[in-house]
Formats: sequence, C-alpha cells, structure tokens
Amino acid sequence: MLALDGTEVNYRDKAVMRAVLSWRDLPAIRDLAGAITDGALDEGGGAIDVVASISRLVPLRIVQRFFGFTAPDADLLRWSYANQFDQFNNLPFDERADAEAVHAAADRARQEMRAAFAMIIPARVAAIEAGADLPDDVLTRLLRLHLPAATGFGMDRVVINVGGLLIGAIETTSEAVVNALAELLGRPQILEAARAAARTGPAAFDGYVWEALRFAPIVAFMFRQAETDHVLGRGSPAESRIAKGRIVLPLSLSAMFDAQGVPEPDRFDPTRPDHTYLHFGRGHHECLGRYVASAMIPEIVRRILFRDDVRADGVVEDAGTPFPAAFRISYAGPSAGAARSG
Repeated sequence: MLALDGTEVNYRDKAVMRAVLSWRDLPAIRDLAGAITDGALDEGGGAIDVVASISRLVPLRIVQRFFGFTAPDADLLRWSYANQFDQFNNLPFDERADAEAVHAAADRARQEMRAAFAMIIPARVAAIEAGADLPDDVLTRLLRLHLPAATGFGMDRVVINVGGLLIGAIETTSEAVVNALAELLGRPQILEAARAAARTGPAAFDGYVWEALRFAPIVAFMFRQAETDHVLGRGSPAESRIAKGRIVLPLSLSAMFDAQGVPEPDRFDPTRPDHTYLHFGRGHHECLGRYVASAMIPEIVRRILFRDDVRADGVVEDAGTPFPAAFRISYAGPSAGAARSG
C-alpha cells in the first residue's frame, strides 16, 4: 500500500484503516503507555535499559491490546524487527554484506505472520458470530465491517494492513523514544525545562519531544524512484532535472533545518508549529499511525523524566543494526504513583 501512491489501493486501504484507528482510543493508549513505563521504571530500581524494558515493550502492548494482533511477545518482536529491517533498511544502496540473510529472515517472518493470522482471524470471526464479548480493537472492528467484495478490501487486505500496523509500530517507536530521550539528556538546560513541562502536562511537554527529534530524527532521508521526468524547483536557483528512473533521496533532516522555513533552525524551540516537522511524513506518505505515535512516544519520555537525576549511562548502542539495541539510564525520584499526577 505504501508503494502504491495515487492508486485505488492506497486510497481505499488508508480510508478503511483510518476509520478503525479511532481517535477515541488515544487517551487510553496514552494512559497505558504511561502505566507500562512507570511499572518498568519502578521494577528497574534506579537503572534500566530503555530499549529492553520500555521502548519496545510499550508499542508491543499497544499492538496486542489496541490493534488486536495477539501472539507471543517474542514472535511479535521478531516479526516486527525482521520486516522493518528488510523493508526500510535493506535497500540496494545500503550495500549490506548480510542483505540476503536480512531478506530471508523477513521472508520467514512473513510466513509465520500469515500462519498466525490463519489461526487468529477464523477464531475472531467465530467469536463475533457467536456474540462473544470481545476487545474493541482494530482487528475486531475490521472484521465487523463486513465490507462487500466489490470494495476490494477482503481478508487479504485485513492481514496485510493489521500486519503492517505491527511492522510500523515497534522499532520506529523505540528509536523515536531513545533518540528524543538521548537528545534531551544531552542538553542540561533544556532538560530542566522539559522536566518542568512534564509535570505541567502533555500539552506543555510534547513539543520538547518533537523538537528533540528534529535534531535526532529516526529517518534522515527517504528513498524514492522517479516515475517520470521531472523538474524540481522550477524557476528557482536550485532548479534540478530528474530523469525517469532516477533514485532520489529527499533529506528530511536538512529540510527541518532550512532557514527559509524554520526560523533560527539551530535553536532548540519546543514551541515550533507542527508543520515544522517531517517526523510523520506528508501527503500520500503521511504515517497511518501518527496519532497513536503522537500519544505513545511523548508519554513514554514524559514518564521517564518524572524521575529525578535521570542520566545516560553511556551512548545509544546499535549493535551494528539500524535500530537502538541498548540505551542504559540511571534515575531516582518519585514513585509511579506520584508520576501519574498531571
């Protein structure tokens, strides 16, 4: 669907998925993200690996509870990781020595995901038909729609789109949380202001996360191939001709530091308007889960900053992968109960 811009498939699938990704879920998603983070911090007792204990765990639980993709934790984490790695970080220009192994792992993951859906969906359909009391999640909502065959949104599209929610949720959320937190921890004055804002509430705080991600985004560029000859920036000093078939890498990182659109781009300003940021894309490629992510990501960081003396115990480790593999922090301060205020 993501690769089918300007087609009926893209238009239809996004319309259906937006209908079932209800905004009414967002407060509960935010609450769950905060509660899981509080619990992990309490259990950590003052030192924790954010990746292992929080930034992957929270979106995993969101996938299970709100998206309805119920499967063992280890399987969901592996399926998400393998597919995210292959589809977005194993491109021809990456020239990875392990490219074939990465692709093979993703292929196995997709086969296992299809097998899981082959069990989950018939059981869910039978429960719906039996009038069972089911969780109000995305999968159940899709299956209750009973869309006619003429729409083209059959069971294969259900599998692809719910599977896509899993693939898009875990590693991207984890990287965003880690990048934003590491950026804030590396700016002592900004950190104190962010901690004060965190106690005021989400409306005062969330901008600190999006601004931190402007300096350390999870994606610095996109990968596109020109379908037709095109003139970029026609009539401007930067006019460029792009031939059909040419590979283009639009740089979202540098775009968010373009002084023509971002005043004083080197200044950290958590009050910048939303259109400053390219974290969730624009147009056809606007992230389907942007509102879920907008609730989940900043709340995780906010709950961490409720703790006193939060500090990084080393740099973000990637273990030679495109994703954070570990980020260890130390902390003290209020219990989870106190943190829930605000």
